[in-house]
Amino acid sequence: MRYLTDFSGSVYRQMSRNAEIIQLLTRLPMFLPVYALVLFRIAGLMATAPLFSSTAIPVRVRAGMAAVIALALFPMVQTQVPVNLSLSDALIGVAGEMMIGVVMGLALTLVLAGTDLGGMVSGQQAGLALGQVFNPMTNSNSTVFGQAYFLVFQTVFLLAGGHRALLTALLDTFETIPLTSYRAGPAITELLVTLLTASFMLGLKLAAPVLIALFLTTLTLGFLARTIPQLNILSVGFAVRAILAISVASLVLPAGRDVFLEALSESIVSIRDSFGLGPMGM
Repeated sequence: MRYLTDFSGSVYRQMSRNAEIIQLLTRLPMFLPVYALVLFRIAGLMATAPLFSSTAIPVRVRAGMAAVIALALFPMVQTQVPVNLSLSDALIGVAGEMMIGVVMGLALTLVLAGTDLGGMVSGQQAGLALGQVFNPMTNSNSTVFGQAYFLVFQTVFLLAGGHRALLTALLDTFETIPLTSYRAGPAITELLVTLLTASFMLGLKLAAPVLIALFLTTLTLGFLARTIPQLNILSVGFAVRAILAISVASLVLPAGRDVFLEALSESIVSIRDSFGLGPMGM
């Protein structure tokens, strides 16, 4: 008798689990549109954000990261979507969700592009831009100086927690911008223009010490050429300018960290203000 009771209890529990699985499978078509919306907002960031969009990271890894993050967020945001959301409505909302992630990632990418610009200008003025190298982080060709600047300040970006601040801002958008409700406005254009200007200014600030040193060196070599005509300024000047540029850059790069962190902090604040997120909590 006891054996029959235990057997019937195990059968009942198994049937209950099967019923829960069947119920979950029947509701799966309702969950898929919501999950797709969350996934596309995350995927937009992965496609344009610094480090996450690097071609050095395999596409499968980036896709897996986006899927896992979206799966973790899905239970918390599924109540934001109307119950009768269809797949066609979800497809219409995908564009807005994708734009949120793309704009946020592109905004910080512009800041890091300013460091590459500073190194590229310095290398060109020093005569070190003849050899181009492939930068896998930006999937483009760059000068040796430009890539060195980019890698140094990308390391500063990671150590300062810039990637965490960006992900935090994206996660906060789920609280202020419900799914399928985002519509692009003039604030996005203003954000990109502001950060593009800030990126250009950052590049000039980082390149300024090297440019000033090279300018003074050019003046000195010009005076020497007028004073000592026998001196081959072209051959001597190339080596002097290259050595001087490398020396000055190695001395001023540590000080450039503060300039970069200030620009990074201002860009994070601009991103949060453009999406109405408010100040980031400590």
